[in-house]
Amino acid sequence: MYSQRQKEILAAIAQGLNLPQHSSPVHVDQTPGYVDSPIEVHDFAVALMGAIGATIASIGESRGLGAQQVRIDRRHAGLLFNEIAYFFQSGWQFDISAVHTAVNNFYRTRDGRRIFFNGAYQHLRDGILRYLDCPNEREAIAKSVARFDAQTLEDELSALGLCAAFLRSPEEWRAHPQGRAIGDTPPIELIRQGDAAPVPFTPAAARPLERLRVLDFTHVVAGPTIGKLLAEHGADVIHCRNPYLDHILGFDIDTSFGKKTAYIDLRADADRARALDLVRDCDVFVQGFRWGSLAKRGFGPQELWRINPRLIYVEVNAYGFQGPWAERRGWEQLAQAATGLAAMHSAELGEPALIPAYFNDYGSGCLGALGVLAAVLRRAEEGGRWIVRASLARTAMLGMRFAANAEAPIPISQDDLNHYLVDQDSPLGLLTRVVPAIQLEKTPPYVDRAGSFPGSSTLDIGWGPEAVAAHAPPHRPTSIFRRGVAHLRGRQIL
Repeated sequence: MYSQRQKEILAAIAQGLNLPQHSSPVHVDQTPGYVDSPIEVHDFAVALMGAIGATIASIGESRGLGAQQVRIDRRHAGLLFNEIAYFFQSGWQFDISAVHTAVNNFYRTRDGRRIFFNGAYQHLRDGILRYLDCPNEREAIAKSVARFDAQTLEDELSALGLCAAFLRSPEEWRAHPQGRAIGDTPPIELIRQGDAAPVPFTPAAARPLERLRVLDFTHVVAGPTIGKLLAEHGADVIHCRNPYLDHILGFDIDTSFGKKTAYIDLRADADRARALDLVRDCDVFVQGFRWGSLAKRGFGPQELWRINPRLIYVEVNAYGFQGPWAERRGWEQLAQAATGLAAMHSAELGEPALIPAYFNDYGSGCLGALGVLAAVLRRAEEGGRWIVRASLARTAMLGMRFAANAEAPIPISQDDLNHYLVDQDSPLGLLTRVVPAIQLEKTPPYVDRAGSFPGSSTLDIGWGPEAVAAHAPPHRPTSIFRRGVAHLRGRQIL
């Protein structure tokens, strides 16, 4: 059962969603946490995973798969918030050193504030260093930053389309125009915009989300996590990306499990036509780019509803969908800094620091997936055209409401890795990752399509085939640590 605190978090998450009452209680193994933070990361993860699991189970029951118990392991759920740190190819930990480049750090400004930059993508890194007129070395960056006031740096870099945010307190963020703009919005915005016929559930052969078709135009972590979570329970997911934009390969492959991955450039007429063909037979369209950018290319909700009125349109961004920062670029680290989440986390540390977990990225991905499931239920019951929205900053604001963790963390051990990680064969060799944390009694989560390089399905893009029978998951408990072939690079986390 949930703890009292987990119930409180669940109530905050589910605000306005009208989720179904699951036929049996969610069973929670209250295992110890490993994240060292006053932010209640593990209980937040439990509430999210439990809500998603219970809703998926209810959908499965509506589709004839019977009632089933949902089980969540608290330590395991928290591990999903750092899963990129425990992702291996043939025993070698994937490299995400771009996230830890020198420019990605807190730096002291002339007026004594601390500012965080994000240059994980090459073009963002180059732009920041060009503005600062210095090499990508911490000492040089610190010297240059000390010439500027924090507000000037934040405003001017953001105006250039670059990524910077200075460290605010929670009170400063709540008083900020953007904090005020999103302060009253729920963690998951579920918005009905017009009428459409109901799309009732059809019987399922084996898995709760089979034949749910998801078109995924997202990048990095939060957006791709939505499609990955849905794919683990049977959804048919196609991930699309421009072949010439920056990427961080470790994240791309980690979030590609269960998906076909295709290259599509919406600036090209042939690719636009191809994407619109996929939209016609789609249930869910997820976009995670700067708000408004896809709409300018004809892929906003109103345009897509003209060719598919039953489509659920999902948007994920950094700072929310109202207010002066709605179109501003942002990342996990910037959302932590700007909203006061990082200040709250590091209040007793003496120096500013980030939560050692991708709290906003994976949290927003889970919130987005739960929003999709809520929209699927509403679409089946009452019809309508639905928009689902989640943002990193709004997730951070939710996290700050639950900041009383006093548990002594127990570091992740090799026994944990042997217990929580699984191996799966892939075209890239043996891939090892954290096993899905939402455990269902009758329809366990798995993916037949292991992670792969971006674009690897471009020549074979299309919906299907449909699942016709259940089978044992193709993953298995990991052996890379017992065999002594695992190579870790410090388990890179924030």
